[in-house]
Amino acid sequence: MSIYDNHYCQMVIYAKKIVKTTSIAEDIVQDLFVKLLTKPAVNMINTGFVYVCLKNSAINYISSKKNKNIINDNSIDDLLVESMSDLAEIEERERRLRVIISELPPKCREVLMKIYFEKMKYADAAKEMNLSFHTVKSQMNIAFSTIKKRMNSFSSIILFLVITWNKSF
Repeated sequence: MSIYDNHYCQMVIYAKKIVKTTSIAEDIVQDLFVKLLTKPAVNMINTGFVYVCLKNSAINYISSKKNKNIINDNSIDDLLVESMSDLAEIEERERRLRVIISELPPKCREVLMKIYFEKMKYADAAKEMNLSFHTVKSQMNIAFSTIKKRMNSFSSIILFLVITWNKSF
């Protein structure tokens, strides 16, 4: 088949633009030619038709890959880089939050530690610290407003508290 001989490399490059992997692009091109060779009018097929079939085959591969939840090597690398930068950002937020918590007034910090890191209820913390329930609640409000102002993001606070929920401070 002269289309195969004359256009194989260009077709692999074209398919690779869609599927992002050379070996998969080669497989798609070869599978396409195997299918075309089984057609009775194989000698009458023009180049434009073959490229349309190639594009459709590559798109079908991508669709089936998404349905099977298969991730190619490039996607894994992208996910690793993304998760590493996310981890660095989380670690920086955690470090900033630890500094902010350490700078809270002593009673405020103690209440925060008991409620969030020792998992005490407001009433239990109040009883243990010989404070009223409303004082504990007020100290928590002071702690959160201070943290929120200094962290510049409430989501940072929530993220840290969720991550460190089982850690000791």
